[in-house]
Amino acid sequence: MKKLLVILLFLLGSSIFIVCSAQYTKLLNFNGTSGASPRGSLTLSGKVLYGMSLDGGIGGGCVFSIDTDGSRYKTLLNFNNTNGAYPKGNLTLLSSKLYGMTSDGGWAGYGCIFSIDTDGSKYKDLLDFNGTNGASPDGSLTLSLSGKLLYGMTQSGGTLHDGNIFSIDTDGSNFKVLFDFNGTNGSEPWGSLVLSGAKLYGMTSMGGTYSYGVIFSIDTNGNNYKDLFDFNSSSGKYPFGSLTLSKNKLYGMTENGGTIDDGIIFSIDTDGSNYKNLFDFNVTNGLGPQGTLTYVSGLLFGMAIGGGVYNDGCIFYIDTNGSNYKDMFNFNGADGKEPFGDLTLSGNILYGMTSQGGTIGDGVIFKLDTTNIGSSVNQLSGANGQLSVYPNPSNGQFTLSLSNIKEKCNVEIYNVLGEKVTIATLNQFQGDYILDLSAQPYGVYFYRMLNEDGGLVGSGKVVIQK
Repeated sequence: MKKLLVILLFLLGSSIFIVCSAQYTKLLNFNGTSGASPRGSLTLSGKVLYGMSLDGGIGGGCVFSIDTDGSRYKTLLNFNNTNGAYPKGNLTLLSSKLYGMTSDGGWAGYGCIFSIDTDGSKYKDLLDFNGTNGASPDGSLTLSLSGKLLYGMTQSGGTLHDGNIFSIDTDGSNFKVLFDFNGTNGSEPWGSLVLSGAKLYGMTSMGGTYSYGVIFSIDTNGNNYKDLFDFNSSSGKYPFGSLTLSKNKLYGMTENGGTIDDGIIFSIDTDGSNYKNLFDFNVTNGLGPQGTLTYVSGLLFGMAIGGGVYNDGCIFYIDTNGSNYKDMFNFNGADGKEPFGDLTLSGNILYGMTSQGGTIGDGVIFKLDTTNIGSSVNQLSGANGQLSVYPNPSNGQFTLSLSNIKEKCNVEIYNVLGEKVTIATLNQFQGDYILDLSAQPYGVYFYRMLNEDGGLVGSGKVVIQK
């Protein structure tokens, strides 16, 4: 009887392990040589993830690629101070070219803007920050709707040394300072800009009325800067991530502030009205988020750098109205520690990185399966708008509901063998488009939404049941 009990306990333990390992998978342990301490997020193109590490390589960080199954890791570029050093943001993909920034290095030592092909060739230093035109960028570049212009921010430098907002052509020409922060209107922006039509939205980590940071909007030509909200400690303080846009709502997080001073999740309308504290972190459920929320199917996914069961950070989701918060995964050091940045979605899989932990302690790349989470509607935020697919599952007739799409996109459908079944060109930017797959066999199909330049906007899966 005792032997049978041991066998049952072993099988039960094995099944629990299988469930957990199937949900969370560590794809790579950084080891210094391959990179260390990533402080950004991953950029997805097809089955390849692109990213940067703050440190490691030959000493100043690196640009890398890795397949979504964890294979074929490749260092595309090692920063050596002359070509930049210590990148902290994400890479922006346009066709076969990646754009990014470093917070240090370059000609004057204040960081640079660069481009590099996805195969690691044709690195180009597009601009060196020199203090006067900005210094130490800590976020990512935002691509214009035309695909010919990049928007970004610097954490310091500029006319008043409080950072600025700028634009630059993708070939490195026509750099223009659009706005200089002055402390009163904000100071030290650490995140990235969100583009919607002719408006840019962002946050500063400090400055404003209470010196705890602000939420702002500005026209893409640099006019009509508006301080939408001043953080005041109880409403949050020190936002270090970026805003997430869904319809007319902006969602974000602050590192500190709120009821317990452990950080919050908030929402605000794009006109600055209806600010709402959706959730207060309290160490047990997470602590000090410094990243960005990922919107999918009415849920917000994110990470906290500390707190949770092991105090090493966690992955969570929450409804957009602030209800149903759930800790999905708690980091424990060995599988990662202190995650920064945001999560990258592909179908039902979330990809991300931690800045520490793993086998060597230099951070990890991971994926998390969210198959059993969320509703039956696959919804993508992209092209500065949204695509909803429903009903899902269906008998083969799917409705693609378009909302605020700003550019013509194609939706490609693939079967489980990777064969392209059909392609739909979405010329309209609003309303419904009927996708008829009723001639296809029942089963799972995958779709990719691509812009006119071939860049991946988002992806998901649909199920045909007959």
